[in-house]
Amino acid sequence: MSETPRQNLKNLQLRANLPKYFRIGAVVALAITIVAIGIGFYRSRNNQEFRLKSEHAQLSKDVVAEVNGYERTETEGDVKKYYIKADKAKTFADNHQELENVFLQVFDETGVKFDQMTAQKAIYIPEENKNFTAYFAGEVNVETRDALKVKTAQIVYTKADETARADEAIEFSRENITGKSFGAIVKTKGKTLELLKDIEIYANGNGEGEFADKSFQQARIAAGHAFLNQTEGRIEFKNAVNINITPNESKQNGQPTDIKSDKATAYFVNKEIKKFDLNGNVDVQQKATNANPKWTRTRANRAVADINKELKQLELFENVLIETASGSEKPTNIKTDYALYQKDADRFELKNGVKIVTNQDNKQTNIKSNEAIYEQKSGKIFLYGNAEITQGGDYIKGDNLTAELFPNKNLKNAVVKGNAYLKQTAPDRTTEVSGNELNAAFGDNQQLSSANIVGAGNANLIPANAGDYSKVTLSAPNAIRLNFNGAGLLQEMNTEGRTTVAMVAPNGKPDAANKKITADTVKTVLNGDGKNLARAEAVGNAELFVEPLKNSAENYQTTINAPRFDCDFFETGNNPRNCVAATKTKTVRVPTVPNENRGTQTLIADKLNASFNQQSNDVQQFDANGNAKFFELDRSGTANQIVFTANDGTVRMRGEPLVSDSRARAKANEIDWDTKNEKSFLRGKVSTTYVSQKQTGGATPFGETNAPVFVTAENAEFNHKTEIGTYAGNARAWQENNYVRADKLILRQKQGELYGEGAVQSLLYDAKRQENGKESNVPVYAQSQKIFYFKDKNQLRYETDVDIRQGTDRIVAGVANVYLNDKNELAQTIAEKNVVVTSPNRKAVGDYAQYIAADESVILRGNPAKIDDAENGSTQGAQVTVFLKTNRVVGESKTAQTNTGRIRTVYKIKKQ
Repeated sequence: MSETPRQNLKNLQLRANLPKYFRIGAVVALAITIVAIGIGFYRSRNNQEFRLKSEHAQLSKDVVAEVNGYERTETEGDVKKYYIKADKAKTFADNHQELENVFLQVFDETGVKFDQMTAQKAIYIPEENKNFTAYFAGEVNVETRDALKVKTAQIVYTKADETARADEAIEFSRENITGKSFGAIVKTKGKTLELLKDIEIYANGNGEGEFADKSFQQARIAAGHAFLNQTEGRIEFKNAVNINITPNESKQNGQPTDIKSDKATAYFVNKEIKKFDLNGNVDVQQKATNANPKWTRTRANRAVADINKELKQLELFENVLIETASGSEKPTNIKTDYALYQKDADRFELKNGVKIVTNQDNKQTNIKSNEAIYEQKSGKIFLYGNAEITQGGDYIKGDNLTAELFPNKNLKNAVVKGNAYLKQTAPDRTTEVSGNELNAAFGDNQQLSSANIVGAGNANLIPANAGDYSKVTLSAPNAIRLNFNGAGLLQEMNTEGRTTVAMVAPNGKPDAANKKITADTVKTVLNGDGKNLARAEAVGNAELFVEPLKNSAENYQTTINAPRFDCDFFETGNNPRNCVAATKTKTVRVPTVPNENRGTQTLIADKLNASFNQQSNDVQQFDANGNAKFFELDRSGTANQIVFTANDGTVRMRGEPLVSDSRARAKANEIDWDTKNEKSFLRGKVSTTYVSQKQTGGATPFGETNAPVFVTAENAEFNHKTEIGTYAGNARAWQENNYVRADKLILRQKQGELYGEGAVQSLLYDAKRQENGKESNVPVYAQSQKIFYFKDKNQLRYETDVDIRQGTDRIVAGVANVYLNDKNELAQTIAEKNVVVTSPNRKAVGDYAQYIAADESVILRGNPAKIDDAENGSTQGAQVTVFLKTNRVVGESKTAQTNTGRIRTVYKIKKQ
């Protein structure tokens, strides 16, 4: 006999074993029993006197001869052919015979071994052409030389077609095989046997003999119909085929197996031929092979030949159900519409919808496909069409799937081609990977160790409860490799080709943001829990894109480009904590809500560190180092280091910082640029250059509109929205030779105004003078505590401790208003409050003084106004006018401002 097939297949995927479909030894033994039945009937065909037939309507009742104790032996030479005896034999007029208590022996070619049959009676009916019909009836018992025993109520034999038929219940047995059916047809010429219905065949695994199989205790085959074709080596079962195998409890890995189908076909081949002499000595052994499918009979002295049949393959058709279990384990179920087992290859083929369910360690494994092939010897399984394997929280599917098993039948690896997909589900997250081709490997502990996509693919990490967790999706064109730790938890994900890793933030938070990393290759490493990303490395044209979920005035889309990114993640949530970009980085922030005062922000640096907010998942701070530059609208800033904080929109520039726009540029030791409120703060050695006086909005009182204007101070503050610049600490503004200096200077560009306070000094304009018939420009210097400039009036106003010098002339007052012409030249000056005007040898005092540049006259008012002239004397009155060109003084007692008063003049007479 062939050896018992291997132990049942268990735990196909993730710990799945494809179950053994049936015990081959039992099926072989059952099939051989049916073959032996046919052989027994076939050998009986040579009995000429007891040829059995049925279906005769009328037989003669006229007895022509009657013999009691009938007995007959027929020989050929010295070799017995058959021996028959009966208690009584009657011969009738139509030549048919009736025998009672029949005993028949039919010998083999040696005349030693024989088949025998007994019955209560037998009828022999001769027919034309030496044909006949015969049948045995009443407790018919057949025992062949091969130890086959058959019991039935009646057997009918027709010589014309060499057919034996039993239309009632029959029982048969051979060594450890027993069986029964209702009705049977044996065609000895065609070497076929047909069991008509209600078939049951049993094999006792504890039996003795060549068919005994100690690996099982009992096997049972039940069917509605069976057909044996000995020539073709084929047995067909149909109509509710049911095969039950009960394992031997003393055998390890024994398993009860139930097989059900609408139809089953078994195919057999000759395994070997044994030749014995009477003393049992073996002479020859010969097997049928593909090269020599025939077996050879070599005659020896009184030798016999035994045929040993072996199962070649078994086919099961329609509604195939196989159920098997081992020990105390739950059963494994296989459902399909077609199953084929090939014994030599130890190979199973399943078609027309395959479903396999196994149970082990309280975990269920489900296997599905349109078709499947299992090769037990190589430990390989092939699934074709809609292939699926589910084991607990693990799931693999694809168009086609090839699996390799460990020796213990646990899954070792799997290769999926066509719409490949793998999913690992845990209570807190789901891991998915998909592509056209996937290969997965498992450890001997049945845990997933790696999953690789060949070609374009995707991978997903999906949180079970979104909460503060981001969904992670990864895509790459060339390869994705997932590695798992010993416990089957995801450890790292690596890619080849242009890769995108997206982190999708949970919705609901107004400031939440999605992230996306793109690079030529990406490597991600997870924490030990297999749930949370720990770090990511993006190499080659790397890009980080941050997109807020909601558009608002506060939210920006952020894109960072660099050759490489290295990102660390928060301990939970799959959200980056910090990303380092190098070298030659570029960051672009685009407002989600357009605004004329808010533009695209660009940050360039040799190296960039982006820090994220754990609540919003958006970038909260950028640290740029090395040749850092920041741009928005027409404003820009450069420094060795720039720190940008997103919550307040402030750009902090350190290390030779410089800011500029289309109007001006400024530098300082430190510069903070508040982009949100459109303000800039400069500290330490502030220096500003306006492209031209026009670019100040005319807020500086300098004459050259196209020449640059310079402003310096210790500190400065710019409000870009209101266009107000404040300089504090030794502030100084100048253009060429003109300047204004104060403790604080404020430029209001929109209004075209300047304000200064604290130790004000200025040289802003010239005054024209006529001396000796020549005209000259005399610079005018002024000091005060405050200064105002009004562009629309072309007016300068000095307040508190005003001191104005023009050549040798000087005006001291509490307030002075200076009006300039369109050439920024002095038109007139009006001084008030304790006015003192001095020039060489002359001093004027009053409450009000007006200098008119056109005629170089000074109008002085007071109560009284007084002029002292060292050479010509003094004059006082309500108003005194001095004409500087002609050195003439005119006094008035009444004016529009003073209606009363007297004039007093004192003349000095020069000595002759």
